[in-house]
Amino acid sequence: MDQGDTQGEGRMERKKRETRQKIVKVAMELIQRQGFDSTTMEQIAEEADIARKTLYNHFPVKEAIVDEYVRGASKGLARETLSNLYKLPDTKTRLLETLDKAYEWVEFNPEIVGITLGYRHKNMCRGPGYSGGETGTQSIMAEIIRLGQETGEIRRDISIKRLVMQLDIMRGAVVMDWLGDKSRFELRKEMAKIVDLFINGAMQRDGSKV
Repeated sequence: MDQGDTQGEGRMERKKRETRQKIVKVAMELIQRQGFDSTTMEQIAEEADIARKTLYNHFPVKEAIVDEYVRGASKGLARETLSNLYKLPDTKTRLLETLDKAYEWVEFNPEIVGITLGYRHKNMCRGPGYSGGETGTQSIMAEIIRLGQETGEIRRDISIKRLVMQLDIMRGAVVMDWLGDKSRFELRKEMAKIVDLFINGAMQRDGSKV
């Protein structure tokens, strides 16, 4: 966690954060060792040496624990990408770099990504209190689009939030399709096509018909 995230943090807030981190660590170790379906909330509480009530106060279901783990990984990847972002020449290159790095991680972690997406889709209509906040990939895409608008590459009459949402919808659909049958296409190559679609649109550029 960044130092800036904990500045001004009181004792209770620190204890709560440390407990959540411990739960996530223990739960993911159990899941990686014996599988998601075989891991129960009771096992997680016992292994973390906390009361079940404490566990449920932090996470209502084990899917929420996996979601927090994925969000943490996403923020870590975003921090790594951000350090190199401003050296890249344009919006398309920045998006390609960001999504390639993010979906390389997804390719290695398909099961937990599927669990996370299912959990998020189930909660997306329940209001902002259930969303878990902005992911690392969303934050880095917002910064890329902001830079693109600043340099005139990206139109300014559509908000950054709306443009990020459009990218989210497209990349989410691709991931769900890939999770259904990973042999049909290469995920990172398909994401590169999504970036091209976002930047250039769907019209055939050379005038030919397919």
